Amino acid sequence: MNNKVKLELVWWVVTAVILSTLMFPIWKDFSTFPFHNTLIVFILCFITFTRYGFLLKHTFLAKWERGKIIFVLFTLAIVGLLAFQIQDFNVWYDNGDPDQLLRSSSSKNKGDLLTYIKSTFLFFAIGGMISAIFLGGRLLVSIWRLRNRGKV
Repeated sequence: MNNKVKLELVWWVVTAVILSTLMFPIWKDFSTFPFHNTLIVFILCFITFTRYGFLLKHTFLAKWERGKIIFVLFTLAIVGLLAFQIQDFNVWYDNGDPDQLLRSSSSKNKGDLLTYIKSTFLFFAIGGMISAIFLGGRLLVSIWRLRNRGKV
């Protein structure tokens, strides 16, 4: 179990580095971004759910059946949340609010920043939804395999 904890910690450090790298342009030039926390959750969900989906036997969930059931329910809730947040972001973006907020920004390439924000937000939101659905299915298959075959 000690190796699983070390591996989990390493992955969280890698996730933090990726998250910081992706969020730096937004933090630097657009500190009033209203979907700041939402984007952080999307990035964390995408990376973590994808990792758990592909590396399930190396995680703490490998033999924990109740934890898998909880995670399946959690992923269903996350998919609903992500869908609503994508809709809220699109309404915010289409109504011209980003242009108003970026007027106070010191960035010279405001159009490029808006394109970066939109593409990053939509990529990680949709990727988070897909990875949550994938993880939910993967966990259900894993529960079945564990009960019937004794494997993860």
